[in-house]
Amino acid sequence: MNGGAPTKALSKGKVKELNGLVEELMQHGFREANGADELLAQHRDMAGVLDRIRRVEPKLRTTNGRPRMETVAHFMRWAVERGCQVENVRVAEHAEYGGLGLESCGPIPAGECIITVPRSMFFYVTNEPRYRQLLELMPGAMMSEQGNIMLALALIMERFRAKSDWKPYLDLLPDRYTTPLYYTTEDMGELAETDAFLPALKLCKHIARQYGFIRRFVQEKVDELRDCFTYDVFRWAVSTVMTRQNKVPVNLAEFDGMDHTLALIPLWDMANHAFPDTANETRCVAETCYNATNEQLECSLTREVSDIASVPIFIVYGTRTDAEFLVHNGFVCPRNPHANVQKRFTLVPAIPLYKERAHLLELLGMPTTGTFSFGPAREPAAATTTTPISQELISLARVSSMTAKELDEYTAMKETQRQTLRTYQALLPAELCARTERWLATVMKIMLLRYPTTIEQDEALLKTNRHHIRRLLIEYRLGEKQILRSWCSLRGV
Repeated sequence: MNGGAPTKALSKGKVKELNGLVEELMQHGFREANGADELLAQHRDMAGVLDRIRRVEPKLRTTNGRPRMETVAHFMRWAVERGCQVENVRVAEHAEYGGLGLESCGPIPAGECIITVPRSMFFYVTNEPRYRQLLELMPGAMMSEQGNIMLALALIMERFRAKSDWKPYLDLLPDRYTTPLYYTTEDMGELAETDAFLPALKLCKHIARQYGFIRRFVQEKVDELRDCFTYDVFRWAVSTVMTRQNKVPVNLAEFDGMDHTLALIPLWDMANHAFPDTANETRCVAETCYNATNEQLECSLTREVSDIASVPIFIVYGTRTDAEFLVHNGFVCPRNPHANVQKRFTLVPAIPLYKERAHLLELLGMPTTGTFSFGPAREPAAATTTTPISQELISLARVSSMTAKELDEYTAMKETQRQTLRTYQALLPAELCARTERWLATVMKIMLLRYPTTIEQDEALLKTNRHHIRRLLIEYRLGEKQILRSWCSLRGV
């Protein structure tokens, strides 16, 4: 079988042990956890059970054991034979991005279509016979609500299928990833107090439960999963899908009521992510569209590339915060224009004039407590089409900074005048603006103190730590803190 043939069947004793461990895992997975501390403790318990499961399950290879670059030539021949068109672009090693990537290998005019991938090369779940057992056994919601799990299972079936037509593509995939599914409990601790902490914990819990469900109720009943479904294989497949899936806006899968499906798109998905740098356009970021008439994906450049040197070619993975990129894609995005932090803020009942402040927020249609977002600080005059702070947070900051007289004035104002408090760029009295900035700076400084490490400690750790995942988490944590510090700097707090 592709990716390494399954070893001989487990003994009855090992099967019984494995079944017991899966039951234990499911008990942990369906237990409610209140708050980050309980969720982290639960993660440790489940990780311990998963380690024991991994020691019992057979060791299966998801790769052909060769360096990825050695498979590129075969993959490119396969892609072209299957109908891909490639113009002066190649797959190359991009160590700074953790693996492979696309780059130019000749001149490319602006507007040139550099890659086309026909619909027949999209990898997705169909209702053909080999997937039918899976589709009949899995709950109906799996396809519409958790299509990524279905796609991961299809990927496993294909990876271990004898004489798979997709082998050249599957051989090019990484053998492991930097998603939270590969974090140790010590790695996970690096995310304490960050925006990514709870999403990473919840993702691991969700995938562990899905593994248990499939292992208990599905795996033995699907011929092409029976001998190749293990937790290591499952997390590899899920991570492959998480980091490479695309929602294709056509009804490829022919399932009723769906106008899209999740798919893997070979060759095109070898491009790394970057946003166009509007301030200093040095990166070559391609645009992508699906041509429904020709039934193909088309990728083109908006700028000219000369033949002087190879130029990395990027695509945009979507509008995501750094936490979303880390948890769902396994990397940190430098110069992310959508860098954003979400923290919990509350109008404290013990503060003076609490009732008056709460009433004014109610008139503004703003909550007194919640998780509110903000990006790097900048002066109101510098904000253009986007603002660095949510309406909820700037409203809370301004109302929290008001004097009794100001509270009375804004409460008595007409609705249209009062709504200016929700707008970051609004021209308001200088004294109120100064107090608002001090309030924000003070709150952000308190939040910085909650992290287990300081900015200076993180910077020092990056100079000495060579562990790839650990460095990634420290880089992410440092970026989040730098956003907080940018607000402290407004008033020198």
